[in-house]
Amino acid sequence: MGNPSATARSTSAEENACGVEDIVAAVEEDIVLGRLHPRERLVEEDLIERFNGKRHVVRQALFQLENIGLVERIKNRGAFVKTWTPEEVENLYAMREILELAGIDALPLPAPEAWLKELEAIHREYSTAVDAQDLRQVFHLNIAFHRTLFAATGNPYLYQTINEFAQRAHGIRFIAIADAESLAQARREHQAMLEAIRAEDRPRLRQLSREHLLPSKNRYLDLYRRTFN
Repeated sequence: MGNPSATARSTSAEENACGVEDIVAAVEEDIVLGRLHPRERLVEEDLIERFNGKRHVVRQALFQLENIGLVERIKNRGAFVKTWTPEEVENLYAMREILELAGIDALPLPAPEAWLKELEAIHREYSTAVDAQDLRQVFHLNIAFHRTLFAATGNPYLYQTINEFAQRAHGIRFIAIADAESLAQARREHQAMLEAIRAEDRPRLRQLSREHLLPSKNRYLDLYRRTFN
């Protein structure tokens, strides 16, 4: 007969093991919140131990992180947190601007009241998280704000592509999210966007959307020039 307690321990370990999406989400959060830094190596054995995962699951997670632009794998060296070059950053943010301005142009104005109230509720939670310096909540509520904003375009392909390019920028945003003034500025800009929607002022909303992209981009470029040049 098999050992029932050993079987139970094995079953419990498998139940506690993280899947690919869990590992991707955790590593992504670590990068955005500055727990992992550009050029820092991601060691498979460490990830296997941390997430109680199978090697093939960890490798699949690293592959997915590479696909979304957060990790780069270097032949014969392993996986590292991606370091974006200035040219890559400029190109990425040029695409983000094109996509997000297209999204702004597609938003319904006057705004549906239920959608605007949902945005305002997220903004209140975001503001509370900023005051509490709860950076994890700030990160997730910022995503929720922008996804709720662009969900109203009614174009699922545009919405999905905006989200994909925003996610690629998570490895660039880690400096701004750890800076108190950057968070305060982002909060003011979110509030101004809500006011522009209420006022049905699309040109103002376009301007705010464009300006909202700049702080994280500029801070990363400044860090790159000081650190990696």
